[in-house]
Amino acid sequence: MSEPNLNHTYRVYTLLLLKMGSRHGYEIIDRIGEVTGKDPSTSHIYPFLSELEENDYVVSENGSRGKKIYSLTEEGKDFVGDQLDSFGEMLHAAIRDEIDECSHCSCKIYDNGYEDDGDVFCCRHCAGASG
Repeated sequence: MSEPNLNHTYRVYTLLLLKMGSRHGYEIIDRIGEVTGKDPSTSHIYPFLSELEENDYVVSENGSRGKKIYSLTEEGKDFVGDQLDSFGEMLHAAIRDEIDECSHCSCKIYDNGYEDDGDVFCCRHCAGASG
């Protein structure tokens, strides 16, 4: 079986890293490698950064030792926000059936709830308060 295309993953991480602050390309590559365990090549990252720059989502300036530092523009921040909202909606749709509601306070529980006689609670306090 062939390895799935990671280019989309690299793009998402690039946007997330730029949302957290200005970075140079090799820093983006290193951080993505740390998170994914896969090292993207420069041919994955720099063309995407150029595309973002052409669309006025990022600006670049020369940093120390001639490295380009990329920063999101206001349009870029809006773009990343829209992308994250879309991703959040997809994620919510994917896990919707995995979410329980606390029988005491009605908060949403994805993992590690407390079960007692068929009821699900978010914490020990709620489990004890219902009795």
